[in-house]
Amino acid sequence: MRVKNKKLYYLKKRTVIVDEEGGQYASFSETPIEINAYIYPASGKMQAEIYGERLNYILNMLYDENEEIVEGDCIVYNNSNYIVISIKNYSNHKLIELEKENG
Repeated sequence: MRVKNKKLYYLKKRTVIVDEEGGQYASFSETPIEINAYIYPASGKMQAEIYGERLNYILNMLYDENEEIVEGDCIVYNNSNYIVISIKNYSNHKLIELEKENG
């Protein structure tokens, strides 16, 4: 499958920051990576059952390029950060679910 209608988005890799007191917390890389993907709103009975009221903050992303994306990474979409919450691998592409970051 070739993903059509792709647009340019930015990927920020998840990193772990250690503060002066040894506490660890998640952050994202300062330098975003350009990727091309197709992003659309989540819908359908299955996703509605899984996410319930959170469905309004969930997006689906079709991705068929080589940049490694893992759960916890961030995609910048419409000037908002969306966190990768699920990755499903298919033969020629990935279906990635994104949830809007709180805050």
